[in-house]
Amino acid sequence: MRVARFVTALAAPLALATTIACSTATPTGTPGVDSIGKTMLRYRGPELDIIISYGFANANPGDEWLFLDTSITGNTGTSVEINRKKIAIRTPTDEIIPLATQQEFGAAYPKLAASLARANVASQPMATYPGRVEEPLDLLVPPGSGLAKESVWVNQRNVAVGRLYFEIPTGVQAGPYELRIDLEETKIRIPFRLGSER
Repeated sequence: MRVARFVTALAAPLALATTIACSTATPTGTPGVDSIGKTMLRYRGPELDIIISYGFANANPGDEWLFLDTSITGNTGTSVEINRKKIAIRTPTDEIIPLATQQEFGAAYPKLAASLARANVASQPMATYPGRVEEPLDLLVPPGSGLAKESVWVNQRNVAVGRLYFEIPTGVQAGPYELRIDLEETKIRIPFRLGSER
């Protein structure tokens, strides 16, 4: 059910230039979605440009939480709202699991400490967007570190960087998943598959 921001320390590995991501992009079967790494995808749409890395989830089947490292920016000068209640994931069993609430994430945080530490060490470099102001994706925050936002706003001048968290009660399993972000006029769907690239 879930998202949270990247720990500030994760900003350092997020320095791969967008031009590198573009030069290694491989089209997928989904229009607007390209593979830019073994477990990394880039979505380009009329309103948003999104990069996700699912490497940690792919390497840790059976975990109760699925982590997606994420960068989100806008493609126009008009700011786009990303509301936490409009983010979800579809599992291989077709269950739609929304982002966690701050209360759910806060309650689980002590149990997640070891996994978070491993995810921080194993995180892949994320392509960022040169010239854009980098901001934390504060839809969920670690307990005691500030207030979680209901929405973040992005445009072509800024980029929100963080980690999305989803609680999977039956455990993260191999198979097809889909990140779902609903905007006011657009429904973004980014499919990915766990278990086939470890």
